[in-house]
Amino acid sequence: MRKTLLNILGLLLTVAALYYIVDSFITGSREAGGISNLLHFNAVLFGISFLLMLLHLVAAAWSWMLVCGAAGARISFAQAFNVHFLAQVGKYIPGKVWGAVGKIGLSRKIGITRIQTGHALVLESLFIVAGCLLMSLPVIPLAAAQIGLGGTFSVLIVAAAAAVVLFTAHPGAFRRLLKLAGRIAGREIDIEDPGFANVLKLLPVYILVFMLQGLAFVFLARSFGMMLPFWPGMFLLPTAVGIGFLAVFSPGGLGIREISLVWLIAAVMPCVEPGQASLVSIAARLWITAGEFLAFLAAAAWWGSGFRLDISRR
Repeated sequence: MRKTLLNILGLLLTVAALYYIVDSFITGSREAGGISNLLHFNAVLFGISFLLMLLHLVAAAWSWMLVCGAAGARISFAQAFNVHFLAQVGKYIPGKVWGAVGKIGLSRKIGITRIQTGHALVLESLFIVAGCLLMSLPVIPLAAAQIGLGGTFSVLIVAAAAAVVLFTAHPGAFRRLLKLAGRIAGREIDIEDPGFANVLKLLPVYILVFMLQGLAFVFLARSFGMMLPFWPGMFLLPTAVGIGFLAVFSPGGLGIREISLVWLIAAVMPCVEPGQASLVSIAARLWITAGEFLAFLAAAAWWGSGFRLDISRR
């Protein structure tokens, strides 16, 4: 009952966030004199952004392959791509666990044990949190200034964020996430800590994944007429994604990511046209969802083609 109530509350908050985004877009459009005054579409820039975003998705599948390897299961890129994107649908189901449940179920079909998948999921969560925090560091001073905080306070926030990144590699953080993975898998998981050095080796991979995403977003924003600077504009979407990831009540960070992105755009571009930030934020959600849908279709066709997957374990 408690879990059901939390899911309902999460859905209500998500709907409220989406209503705010849509309402701010409509209001901003009216203030700008109509949608046509906001929409300055450039197909070439949009095409570049979409290609970069697809490259980001490929890199995300690659990161899952490497994480599985660190968890003791050597898999091919094809296997990682299929499991990662077939399970992506689950992230939009309330509860924040269905994407992980999907990965556990699909991984068992290709011969990876629950323990290995649970291990990989814990590592993946560590890297997502740490990667997003690192990507947010250039944005923090601007965001602090936006809400009236002084330079000294923003430096303290940056230092605290960096400390959290180091904490994510600490055995204590690993054990806590291990308990969460155990709940998802329905059994206690006893996994040896991967070690601080091994965590740091894979962290650059996730930074690359998020940098591709951020670079793609800058081209997307520019394709809609918003001249978002590459620095620190390329850090905005990864920061918003991290906030959405931590918002456990929101399926896929829906609504929360968009509100965060609008606020971050305003921090970088205080003179942005009314409604334009909301337009780009909504476009970014549809844009990346379209990319994930294409990846899902490719994975479904690949999975259904009958190819056989061989796993070699370390």
